[in-house]
Amino acid sequence: MASETHTFHMRIGKCTITKNFTDVEVLYGIPVDGHPLVRSNVKNITKSAWRELMYDLNYLVAGEEAIIGNSLLVITQLSNHLETLITGNDIIDEHTDEAEVQKRVRLYLLWLIGGSIFPDNSSSKLSLHFLLDIVDLDAIGGKAWGAAALSYLYSCLCRASMSNSRDVCGFIALLQVRELQYYIALLQ
Repeated sequence: MASETHTFHMRIGKCTITKNFTDVEVLYGIPVDGHPLVRSNVKNITKSAWRELMYDLNYLVAGEEAIIGNSLLVITQLSNHLETLITGNDIIDEHTDEAEVQKRVRLYLLWLIGGSIFPDNSSSKLSLHFLLDIVDLDAIGGKAWGAAALSYLYSCLCRASMSNSRDVCGFIALLQVRELQYYIALLQ
């Protein structure tokens, strides 16, 4: 990374991240102000506690093999659960109770947060740490998700710009490839 320009030099060319927090908030609706996402004591949470929390928050029953390490969920476990809900015609309507709606919202948020905003290099696992951030649905909008997404993307790009790296992860929608912008401008 060239620290004076905040430009990452990669095989595809020079890349930079969206210029400011306002872009993140306006373009994607992700708040940048608010309480930080804090990961304290997550290493003390056991695999069985994560499994119990997943069930309590969104009825997702994860088998032992669905959690890698201590806190990474295999995304196919989540997609299979969603597919079961869809094919089982398990829809939300005006008769669905509030607790069920909240569980579905948390399920979707886990998918969105872990798979799109904070994905890993493999795109096959997501961190269960985000479950802790979506327990209280009323508090979600008061967290600085955009600032965390930018920070995570910077960290991912630092790793990806190393010569031995082949993958990049993070909220790639915030990435701007300067050469691509240059060529698009030439075409206009």
